[in-house]
Amino acid sequence: MKKSLLIKLHLYCGLFTWSYLIAFGVSSIILNHNIKVENTSVKRTWESMVTLETSLDDMPLAESVSDQLGLMGWLPPWQFQRDSASFRFQVTHFGKTNQIAIDFKTSTAEVQEMPKGFVAVLHGLHFFNGKIPNAPFFLRTWMVYQWLALLVLFISLILGIWLWLKYSYRTWEFYVFGGVFGLSIFIMCLL
Repeated sequence: MKKSLLIKLHLYCGLFTWSYLIAFGVSSIILNHNIKVENTSVKRTWESMVTLETSLDDMPLAESVSDQLGLMGWLPPWQFQRDSASFRFQVTHFGKTNQIAIDFKTSTAEVQEMPKGFVAVLHGLHFFNGKIPNAPFFLRTWMVYQWLALLVLFISLILGIWLWLKYSYRTWEFYVFGGVFGLSIFIMCLL
């Protein structure tokens, strides 16, 4: 293969994986330094009528209301609060948390939306497997992109090292950059 074709292939591999690398890098910094990124302020409140079956247990009732409201996300059971007149729960995903309060007498659900912010979304993509209840199809494709990005990144790494070793005529580069790489791996192993 020609050198120019291999360089273009290496470039296109980088362009394919850049968004995954940015999300992974930002998320790694947040995890490593324990940075709090979630916004907890209510941005919008709205109400809707829902069909209720009060005889249901907490989880099926929360799932039913969440489906009727068209909300995407998980239902943490430790957030359920129920009494004879009302039921409160959360629907959450890495981009937004919704607090839902149901009034059994009027069959209304009040929803308080709390967007978490862009950095929280990047952080959520670090370990996202594409499985959010009621999520649209394009969100479920992230897992496929994630694995493809890792494969393409590995190919790009091997191709980049091969290009560098084959076409670099400066041996000092090999020792300097190889030493920096080895030192960084050593330091990361110590942490």
